[in-house]
Amino acid sequence: MILRYFCSILLLLTTVVCQAQSVWEKLNKDPFKTSQVYVGFRAGANQSTINVINRYSLIKPTSSLDEGLYDKKYQEVENVGVIYGVTFLYQLEQRLVLGANASINQIRFQYTQDQPGSTRSVNFIHNHNLNYLEAPIFFRFMFRKVNSRFWDKSSRKPTVPAIIPFAQAGLNFSMLINANKEYSKFTTQNGIESKEFEKNSDIKTLMSPFKVDAFIGGGARFRVGAFYITAEANFRQGLNNANNQNARYENENLQNEAYDVMDDFNFKSVEGLIGIIFPLKYLSKKEFMPVEI
Repeated sequence: MILRYFCSILLLLTTVVCQAQSVWEKLNKDPFKTSQVYVGFRAGANQSTINVINRYSLIKPTSSLDEGLYDKKYQEVENVGVIYGVTFLYQLEQRLVLGANASINQIRFQYTQDQPGSTRSVNFIHNHNLNYLEAPIFFRFMFRKVNSRFWDKSSRKPTVPAIIPFAQAGLNFSMLINANKEYSKFTTQNGIESKEFEKNSDIKTLMSPFKVDAFIGGGARFRVGAFYITAEANFRQGLNNANNQNARYENENLQNEAYDVMDDFNFKSVEGLIGIIFPLKYLSKKEFMPVEI
């Protein structure tokens, strides 16, 4: 009786050990756990500045000493826009991530143009609001120690840092959705300023329908349960003219009412974003256990 009981316990222990061994071997031989796919959302704000390539004006100074008198003066106060969209990430291994986003990016900028006079001066204020559909493609490098991806024999998951900083760089491809301008005219005479008009104009035809930017930045990934929060900041530089050079003189209303034609320019911007991403590959969907790398 005692021998039978002892044999039963030995058989049970052997079975448990063999099952644990087979699970351990299965996990360590499974290539499924060496990569991960994420999908998520991101939103943030940008601050844009204008990089002028060539200047154009309908009004020319009569003297070379006054050169630049009628140039547009680009402001930075009103240049804050928003970014929001979805993100897709493929983590090839512990340090390298390939990413792509689909975003709506609002770009705002302002410039003023003065026409000074001895008794009467005129000031025009131009506010622009542009919306782009964007598709950034980038590589992300995770600053972390490379850990063994093997599970130990107790079937404990490999250790993954809860916070991982990263650097990233890529190209951003944009298509213009809409573009609007609000322009106002102010006159000052005998020290008294008055507003003559404020009008709006659709300037989509004056802008280039596509633009390309290069960007570089960094941030960090934070694990929160079975999903992650990301925080990032990027610097972006335009690589082509944001305006349509062939349509510079097409808007007659702007020329007649505000003596306005666009310069050749591109955008520089600094952006900050917060995102939330969800892993799509799970070791156990029943236990909600994602592949962590």
